[in-house]
Amino acid sequence: MAEDTRYEHVKARLLAMGEGTAQQVFDAIEEPNPYSQREVENVLDELAPNEPEEFEKVDGAYRWKKSYRFRMGV
Repeated sequence: MAEDTRYEHVKARLLAMGEGTAQQVFDAIEEPNPYSQREVENVLDELAPNEPEEFEKVDGAYRWKKSYRFRMGV
């Protein structure tokens, strides 16, 4: 697994976005971004198998499955 702080940082960014490609998540991390684009992509690739109830990858985009709760106001 990626180093814990990197994993949590990338995960939090994807949660805030709801969904996005690795490039979009990388671009959304505040400057100076402490991670390479490859590191961000590697962490995102770990999310789907590590947390399948929460995250998925569909057509190159990473998605937080629970984001619909915020859109619906639940």
